[in-house]
Amino acid sequence: MRPFLTGVVFYVETADQDVITAREELARIDATTVPRSGPGGARRKFEQFIAERRDQGRGVPALPLERHARRPEASIIDGVVQAPNLTMVELLTQVRSAYHLLPLLQDAGRELGYEEGGLPFSRADWPPKGLPWRPEFSRSTLEAETSYVRTACWAAIAYLSGMRDAEVRDLRRDCARVETAADGRLRYKIHGRVFKDRKVTGEEADWVVLDLVHRAVEVLLELNDDPTHLFGYTASHGSLGLIRQIPQRLNDFRDHLNELFSDEAGPFVPAHAVTGTDNPDPQDEEAQEVSDTGMVPAEPMAWWFDTLQFRRTLAWHIANQPFGMVAGTRQYKYASFAIFEGYAGTSASGFADEVEADKATAKLDYVEDLYHDWNEGGQSAGGATPRIEAEFDRIRAELGDLPGTAASPERLRTMLRHLTRTLHPGVLNDCFHQPATAVCEKRSKGLGRPLPMLNMCLTCPNSRRSSVHLPRLHQARDGVVSELGDTRELPAHQHAALGHFIATLDSLIDELRQTKRSETP
Repeated sequence: MRPFLTGVVFYVETADQDVITAREELARIDATTVPRSGPGGARRKFEQFIAERRDQGRGVPALPLERHARRPEASIIDGVVQAPNLTMVELLTQVRSAYHLLPLLQDAGRELGYEEGGLPFSRADWPPKGLPWRPEFSRSTLEAETSYVRTACWAAIAYLSGMRDAEVRDLRRDCARVETAADGRLRYKIHGRVFKDRKVTGEEADWVVLDLVHRAVEVLLELNDDPTHLFGYTASHGSLGLIRQIPQRLNDFRDHLNELFSDEAGPFVPAHAVTGTDNPDPQDEEAQEVSDTGMVPAEPMAWWFDTLQFRRTLAWHIANQPFGMVAGTRQYKYASFAIFEGYAGTSASGFADEVEADKATAKLDYVEDLYHDWNEGGQSAGGATPRIEAEFDRIRAELGDLPGTAASPERLRTMLRHLTRTLHPGVLNDCFHQPATAVCEKRSKGLGRPLPMLNMCLTCPNSRRSSVHLPRLHQARDGVVSELGDTRELPAHQHAALGHFIATLDSLIDELRQTKRSETP
């Protein structure tokens, strides 16, 4: 997903402008009246064009690959048809029908070679290589790139909103809205309709998104001309149509990204190795013969993208960040706080329910990792340690999860599930919250709600630290020491507070290092 989305962002932020500019310039050229050439005028223009190409060290514009059937006798070298694109040269030289000059172009092609495109429109650089992101445009490649821009805009809106395919494609041209929140920050929103489990006409809803989504909307407003639907446009046959076949479009876009940006290291969007089974159906004699020779060799297979993957991937990433919103912000960098605050918020689309379902699974995965770490002799400390480890000990005894034995993973997860109800994973410690003993409950009564405080959490009876927290404690300590720096101008009470915090972290680090749990025989 990462390289695919990198391509999506590049198309929405950069490539789109090249495509839009090229379309506008081509429309201007087409609208220009081409005067009739006098006797020999067309040949002189063609000869001048060839001379300019020779001086520039360039080839003759080649026939587009998808039109190779028009010149089946022409060979293809490195994906370039070795035949001239007469229509392109006519456009560039402003000459009307010049079929009689085709032999002149063929001779020039044998001398100068052929190259893709021909429309002399500027193209931005692809940052990793510092070169134009694609060869020059032809009419057909410009239309293809327009389609890829529409697909990229769909992916940006779908992934960065959590909207379903039908909800995205139903968006109206005025769907983008900007509001100012109570804290003064701008909130970018998309207004649309939810259809799942609703009546046929759907139900209005808002999604909090990033400014990149609004950029995708702006691009579609420039590309598409449907008076109502954002994704509606006039097709080549002249009638209005709505973008469709999204799964196929997504995978065509993946293949196109690989054509443009792959290098010697491999495809831009990696193809994962897929192996055959080493335990085939005993009734399948052919498969059994393959199995008898050993493991079926791994073969690269491209990932098949579908419309559900974007919504589910976003929900998974939000739910599986071990420290919630803060870690999500770090994971998505520029996406910042809004993506996690808004997506898991109040949208009527049901996306928050999917996030919560993934959070429940993620918490259970985390508790299972804590159990395995404890069962393998990992260190732990903190006020909740005796209570949690007593529970782990009870589960291990009931499962018979001893060295040399294998406990049932399903039973283990079932027995651990109740611990997720009070678990709140943290950066420097985990909280197994019990209101009666929680420090945050006692210190925040005036506010009427729990108020986590870092220093209080570190010494709270509900906290537990394990080996996973040790490198983070070191990082926190190093950060405080770095911030302390030159303390000559720091007030005495601030210096004392920072020094006390460093001493606390040192104590917690030593506590984890010194903790050695005896193994149950």
